[in-house]
Amino acid sequence: MTKRAALLTLLLALLLGWQDPLYRLGRNIEIYSRVLQELAQNYVDAPDLDRLTTRAVESMLTGLDPYTNFYSAAEVTQAQLEQSGQYAGVGIVLQKVEKKVLCRRVLESSPAARAGVQPGDLLLEIERKPTQELSLEQIQQLLRGMPRTTVRIKVFHPTTQKEEELTLTRAELESESVPYATLLPGGIGYIALVQFSRDCAQALRQKLIQLKTTAPLKGLILDLRGNPGGLLNESLEILNFFLPKGELLLETRGRMPEATQKYHAQSHPLEPTLPLAVLIDEESASASEIVAGTLQDLDRAVILGKKSFGKGLVQVMRPLVENTQLKITVSRYYTPSGRCIQIGPSTNKGKIYRTRSGRPVREGGGILPDIEAPSSLPEAQKDKIESYFFYFLAQHRDKIPRDSAALLKELPPASMVEPLLDSLRPYPFTYARESDAPIQQLHTQLSENPELQQKLERFQQELASYRLQQLRKNMPDLQLLVGQLRAYHGLGLKGEYDFITQRDPLVQQAREILTDLSRYERILRP
Repeated sequence: MTKRAALLTLLLALLLGWQDPLYRLGRNIEIYSRVLQELAQNYVDAPDLDRLTTRAVESMLTGLDPYTNFYSAAEVTQAQLEQSGQYAGVGIVLQKVEKKVLCRRVLESSPAARAGVQPGDLLLEIERKPTQELSLEQIQQLLRGMPRTTVRIKVFHPTTQKEEELTLTRAELESESVPYATLLPGGIGYIALVQFSRDCAQALRQKLIQLKTTAPLKGLILDLRGNPGGLLNESLEILNFFLPKGELLLETRGRMPEATQKYHAQSHPLEPTLPLAVLIDEESASASEIVAGTLQDLDRAVILGKKSFGKGLVQVMRPLVENTQLKITVSRYYTPSGRCIQIGPSTNKGKIYRTRSGRPVREGGGILPDIEAPSSLPEAQKDKIESYFFYFLAQHRDKIPRDSAALLKELPPASMVEPLLDSLRPYPFTYARESDAPIQQLHTQLSENPELQQKLERFQQELASYRLQQLRKNMPDLQLLVGQLRAYHGLGLKGEYDFITQRDPLVQQAREILTDLSRYERILRP
């Protein structure tokens, strides 16, 4: 082959290589288009083309990551409302326990509260549709709508054991991102932040200023447990309260140039030196992990609790047609030390990075606290038990004191928790562990072999008894859980937080660290 022929071959290969991605994109679009066209024109029954397309798109996205999703027009509207923190609804926060739909919280002065709906009630029907046949997302969509429109519901009141049909008028509601703040002994402030919705940074700022006017602050506990995240700009603004202007807060890296950015503090901090402690758990995700991870990397706060969720991916909404949208992952975010906290195989899991003072921190799988909370209850198991205990206590709400001294003075005794544990026995799903799931699947597969199925059932009964016996070894955790739920039923949300700040061992540990500056400095700068 001559040099000229070789050069032409090389140029042709480069040209085809450059065109290949575009060619493959066009080819696959044409394949899908032709398949849809054939189905529309020739399939034996007239297909629902919208449904087919939605299912095809959702199936295609399944192979990527959990956060790249297709949104219908209705889902787009709901997502926008959730991010804004404002919506038109009836004011019920729901939780599904098996096939029961539990009213976990009823917002004060909401349409539901005015109609007499109480925490612990069961939602049976919406517009004559049984809720047990609906997903939680479908139920929430039915409850939400335009202001001043009505929705019919049927609820079951466990305190009276009666059902009631209600017609509620939807109203504009705003979920409170910072529901509680207080001053603890020793001049330590405590603020709970439950979501990073619009203007949550301003709300936190106001709470912080209010605490400072009450007494000189010697430290602050920021509770992000259970906070699933939200708006990135709000988390960055909150970080800027405690970090100097110009400080690198976060970096995003993606395939497209606009997806790669560095974010720095834009203004002078509100509290540049105030000692900080941040509480996290397995449900602290996304923006919560940005705040905790950045403060940890810069040695600006002691992080306490449990390893966080591990969501380090950034999504943007891309408009499609007829108000449908695609939420697509475009980049990963990295804390100042350079680590990505996204859980999964795409990260350098286990790679060690260093905080500003040289402390080792690891990449992948969430934020690992500086001080881990000693708890032996798995989160999935705890959530199920909490839901059942919550409903059981709702049935006996009339026996729960309305006196704060009685509810907050000490933890409920073990003798109060034991009957609750005994009542769980007929409901083994409440205290089963995730590792037990394959056994239930095997039980279904053995439906054609009664003998083996009976043996497996005996084993399941023995396993359930063992799980319940193991639960009793976690009595301190269960006492704390029951005390928290009783405080909520007796005194409302404020009462629940009053109990947490007075009785939660992790809050007390954080307070002790912040009041002992030498210990605080040893943790951050060993």
